[in-house]
Formats: sequence, C-alpha cells, structure tokens
Amino acid sequence: METSEPQSGSDSLQNSEVLGEKRFSCTVCGKRFGRKGTVQIHMRVHTGEKPFKCSVCGKSFGYKEHLKAHMRIHTGEKPFHCSVCGKSFRCKIQLIIHMRVHTGEKPFNCSVCDKSYTQNRHLKTHMRNHTGEKPFNCSVCSRGFGSKEYLMRHMKIHTGEKPFHCSVCSKSFGSKKDLITHMRVHTGEKPFNCSVCDKSYKQNLKLHMRSHTREKPFKCSVCGKRFGQNKHLTTHMRIHTGEKPCNCSVCGKSFCHKRNLKRHMRVHTGE
Repeated sequence: METSEPQSGSDSLQNSEVLGEKRFSCTVCGKRFGRKGTVQIHMRVHTGEKPFKCSVCGKSFGYKEHLKAHMRIHTGEKPFHCSVCGKSFRCKIQLIIHMRVHTGEKPFNCSVCDKSYTQNRHLKTHMRNHTGEKPFNCSVCSRGFGSKEYLMRHMKIHTGEKPFHCSVCSKSFGSKKDLITHMRVHTGEKPFNCSVCDKSYKQNLKLHMRSHTREKPFKCSVCGKRFGQNKHLTTHMRIHTGEKPCNCSVCGKSFCHKRNLKRHMRVHTGE
C-alpha cells in the first residue's frame, strides 16, 4: 500500500488559498487573511505607515493602488467610463458610485428615519442630524458643523469670498447652491410643490412643510423652547447669552435682532 508524502509548506499554502482558508490573523483587530503578506499590508491601517510617495506633490499612501489612482490627478487620466452618459473617472469606485445616479440605487440606509444615500459618507453626515454631533469647528467663531462642506461654506462669511456670480444682475454668492436658488428670481421657476396646499417654492419644501406638521426640531438647551428653523433658535439664544451682534453704524448701539436695529435706525433717518 502506497503512502503519500506530507505536503511541502508552499504546497500547503497554495492549497489553503484555493480552499479559501484564512490562516493568518491580524494581532490588532483579529481580521483574517489567506496570505501572510496580506496581513503585513493590512497592518498599515493600524500603524499609519505610508511607504508609497507621490513624486510630484510628495503625498504619501499606504497602498500602491492608492498612489496609482492619485497619480491620475496629475496626469489627467480617466480610464473608467460610464456606459450610459460617457462621463469618465480616475478610479473604479468613482464610476461605481456615479452609476447609482442612473440606477437610482441608494444602498446606505438611515436606521432612524429611513432616508437612503448613494454613499456611506453621506449617510455618516446625515446621522449627525440625529446625534447632534458637529465635529467640524470654525477657527474664527468656534461654531460647529456636521460636515466639512458646511464648514467651508460658513468660512466664506468670515472671508467675504463670493466666487459665484449671477450672469443677469452680477450679484455674488458664497456657494453654487445659493446661486442656483437665486437664479430662480430671474427665471420665475418654482420647482418645489407642496402636496398639501399646492403652493410652489423656489427652495426646498422642508421649512414650509413644518407649517403643516407643526414640527419644531430645534430646541433651546436653556429654556426648552422649540423652533421650526435653526436660525430662529440661534436668534433666540441671544436672550440667554446677551449677545448683540447687530450694531448701529451711526451711534454704535447694539441689538439682538436685525429688525430691532432697523427700527432704531429710524431715530437717525427720521423715517
């Protein structure tokens, strides 16, 4: 009777890969891999090691594939093409995300309010509406925001930057979204229709719908009073803080509300 010889180490490793075995585990998080070399690459997640450096701008990456994708920023190469609209992308994941525009797929679901999103990062940002987390803080006034995008938009208040210009009246805006909304003043377009009262609006219906639902999601942490809009809560908080940001340019008197300043100005104008 013939007896088979024991497998060599390399043969055993090859067989384990074919069978889908994951013999090697990460000592930090316990994740398992089929090859020892893959574990070593994975460890960069924990160590922060970034051995692959861009020769153009010096930015470093933990993985060779990420450097390769990054280099396309410098070369302008976009090898991944949408079969529907022909738009091109630098990396495959960007194409996958883009395709959801055409398919309508929104695989990332909010567990609180059932809203769905095309990207996980958008879901994470949305979840902060429920948790109240605002990890992005303004370096000028310390105001917190739920996303970096909102912070960047806010910073333009301090810098005065308004890079988006209306082609009709030359008015300028801090964000493209504000410019698009403003353009409806000229076009008369009101694309948002209320299903309750048939009114139409130039902007999102969220605020208007609260007049029907009586929803007041913004609560004062001091006295418990609730408001339908965040800006109304912000104004209300000045009662507690004593803040008076609206200053008279003539006599320097300060007010909590803009409307109070306007009323005061009549003392000087005689209106």
